[in-house]
This record gives sequence, C-alpha cells and structure tokens, in this order.
Amino acid sequence: MNGKVIWLLVSALAVTLQAAGQEFIPNGGFETYQNCPWQDNLLKEATPWYNPNKATPDFYNYCFPTNQIELPPHSGKGLARLFMDLGWAEYLATPLKEPLKAGEAYQFEMYISSPTPDRYPSGSFGAYISTQPLTTATQKDLLVPDEKPQLLDNRTEKITKRFQWEKVSGCFVAKGGEKYVTIGNFVQLPITLGYYYLFIDDISLRTIQLNLGNDTTLCGRKSTHLLDADTPGASEYKWNTGSTSSTLLVTKPGKYWVTVTTPCKILRDTITINYKLDFSLGPDTTLCEGQKMTLRVSQSGVYRWQDGASQNNYQVTRAGLYTVQVSEANCTISDTIRVRYVLPPRLDLGQDKKLCGTEIYSIQPLFTEGTFRWLDSFNEIKRTVNKSGIYSATVSNDCATIRDSIVVDYSDCECVLYAPDAFSPNADGVNDVFQPFACGDITFSSLTVYNRWGELIFQTNSPPFIWDGTYKGEPCSTGVYVWRIDYQLNKLGRSTSFQTKESRIVLIQ
Repeated sequence: MNGKVIWLLVSALAVTLQAAGQEFIPNGGFETYQNCPWQDNLLKEATPWYNPNKATPDFYNYCFPTNQIELPPHSGKGLARLFMDLGWAEYLATPLKEPLKAGEAYQFEMYISSPTPDRYPSGSFGAYISTQPLTTATQKDLLVPDEKPQLLDNRTEKITKRFQWEKVSGCFVAKGGEKYVTIGNFVQLPITLGYYYLFIDDISLRTIQLNLGNDTTLCGRKSTHLLDADTPGASEYKWNTGSTSSTLLVTKPGKYWVTVTTPCKILRDTITINYKLDFSLGPDTTLCEGQKMTLRVSQSGVYRWQDGASQNNYQVTRAGLYTVQVSEANCTISDTIRVRYVLPPRLDLGQDKKLCGTEIYSIQPLFTEGTFRWLDSFNEIKRTVNKSGIYSATVSNDCATIRDSIVVDYSDCECVLYAPDAFSPNADGVNDVFQPFACGDITFSSLTVYNRWGELIFQTNSPPFIWDGTYKGEPCSTGVYVWRIDYQLNKLGRSTSFQTKESRIVLIQ
C-alpha cells in the first residue's frame, strides 16, 4: 500500500485486485503453438520452449487429437511429455520473460503425471533456473555438478496413482540475472531403472508478492470491494476480521490488513476503504398510531425523495415506503425504509382485590394487539391466586410495551387456621385423613403428631400436610392425639412472622 487514494465513484462496485506475483514462464500451459503438433517429438512448436539436448521431448495439443494424449491436460488443451531411461533423458527448457532479481523470492509450480508411477524415482525430477542455457550434445542426463537445482521433487513417496496430476512446487531466493529454466531429471539414475514417461503441464514461476492495492473510496453502503491476497506458495492467510480465505469482500468502511505465510517468507499489507456517501435511513420501522418520525440524511449533496422533495429531512406521518436519492459529483446513492403503523397494545388486569380467609381469585387479563407475559414467569395467561401479592404483566407488539399490575390483599380480615376435632381412617371416604386448613396468607412449614405419652408418631416438612392415622405403616388405635403445626403468616406490606399452633385430635377406628 502507498499513500495514493483511488476514488471509485459508482453506486455499487465489486473489484478484484490481482495480488498474485508476476508470471515469468511463457506458455506454461502449452496452449499456444507455431504449428499444430501432428506427431511426436515436436516440442519446438510450443514456442518458446526448446529441447536442450539431443533427446526427443513431446508436445501434444487437442488441435490434433492423438492416442498419445493418454490423459486430459491439467488445464486447457495442451501438455508436454518426457521419456526417461538409462542413457536417455528428455528435458524441457525455455527463456524466462525477464531476468530474476537478486534477493527476490519466487514460487515455482508444475503438475506431473505418469502411466508408470512405480518406476518414478523420488528426488530426481525438478527445475534448474540458470543465467545461461543448460545444453548438451548428447541425449543423456543433464546433470549439474556445481550446484543443486532450485527445485527437486523430494517427496518420500513416489507418484501415488496412474494418470493422476500431482503438484510439484517450492520456493527459492534468486541470486540475480537468472534467465532460463530447464525441467527434467537432475540426479544420476540407478542402473536398474526401467523406462518411464512423465506428462507435464501448467508450469509457473511467480514472484512471492502481496499487494492489496491503494487506499480506496467507494460510493456508498451498497458498494463492495473484493480484496485479493492470493500469494504464490501461501500456506496460511490471516485477516484482521478473522477470515482465513485468500480473498475478503469488504462491505463497510474501515482499515483491513492481512498476514500471509509462505515457506520462504511472511508478508503483510494494509488498505483503508472509505465510503463517499456513507448514510442510511435505518432499518424498517413500526410506529404506534399517531406517532411521527423524522428521516434525516447527514450527508452533503443533492437530495430527491420519493415525492420530489429536495430537503435533507423528511417527516413521516403515515405508513409507506420512503426513498431518498443523494447525488454528489459522479456518485449517486439511494436508500429506502418501510414504515408501518399499528395500534398500541392494551392491557387491563382488573381492579385491586381485598380477600379474606380461604377465598381464591382468578385474574383474567384483557389484552389485544400483542404478546402477553407475567413478570414472575408464570406461564399461563389466566391465573388463580390465594395469597396476598402484587401481580404484574406486560403486553408487547411492534409498536410498544405496556405494563399493568393488580394488588391482591388478604389483610381485610384476620387469618384463620383450623383443623377437625376427629377423623376416622376407615376408608369409607368420609374424614379418612387428618388435614389442617388455613387462609391464603398462611403457609405451613411442618406438621407433627404425638400420642398420649408424648411419643412422636408422625412428622412432615413438605406438603401435603396430611396424617393418615398410621405409625410405621400400621393403623393407630382409637384415642386422643396431640398435633402441632408450624406456619408462616404473610401480610401484604408487612414482615413475615413464624408461628406455631397445637391442639388435640380424636382418632376413631
């Protein structure tokens, strides 16, 4: 990135910046030719490729279909083929588009495939990039005694499958002035080697560079900008947005940066994206009947609303679709908002109630145009109460939320706690259990029963507070028993008090 700013004044834009490095291999996909190759041994037709020794490398193209094209090219219509055997080695060579720069990192890639992968010797095939052409007057190996090729296929495994394209790649730093690339075998082959063929396609040599482009100003919020950080040989992309893709679609203004990791080096770049007309009327809105709303554009320019109005604000008083178009220089942006009106919600929980004793009361709310909810998380709409309290609820719709409460008060009379004097647990359906009762403001906490000698024969700390007249599963005999109840007395607006009551009960068998 540099300080220069590019202004892209259009209503909506998608831009792709070519971040990939410069390509130095001419005709790397063997797509162009002088004459259509009509037989074997015609590499010279795939200009500017040439044969660096006395062997006979092949060039094929679908311009002349032949059975020698044993698999489809990796891409396009052309490919090359090399043959290797003891005392015979074929190569491809070409001048580069321009000399390489000293200290610059480059990524080399090519795709290879073989009908006999079991014969392919790992660590033998690659690319040699040199300042002078590498040639020999024989058909034998072009070995490089003084230095290693910049790229050798050093995979521990051989080609895995017949007629399957596999990528061979690597990066290197140029010494400077390199002008030729030669592809083939650069290792002494074993004497037990049997012949094998290699198909070659899509040869590439690119600078390892990253460039997100100049800082850019787009027209408006609907404009987009595609940042392309594609880098030769990259193994990882990290954008400040969290994305790990090689590209990033920008949909809002801001500063964006990316870190790209390659085997040779780590690259970083930053770009700032601005919007010239950066405004919005906001999301679609719902108003209550009678409300007003002012739409405002805090942006310089020439305005035109849906009815021809030309001011920078517009008052909404009824439902409809509202659109404004803003123009400045060569940039024109529009935005639209839909406004609808609904009736406000209604809620009535009724008048406050004063109750006494064991009275119960059902609260039946009246509400319309909305979603009802009790504030204490009670789930049913209608509820029955038997104790003092303030019961509150809300009703909501797109227009508003309203709240109402009802006070239920049992303090209008004294609370009563009572129990039967006798009961007969004989399973006749009448008075079969002993059960104390109380008004709504009394909450039981425990029930205890003793026999005439003061021995504990029953106790419970949780409802139901009922004694069935048994002890350890056996019916108790007819007699007088003492019961005790512990309870809490709650009164609206008063503190809770804890009390106890004892009395006697006659059990009749």
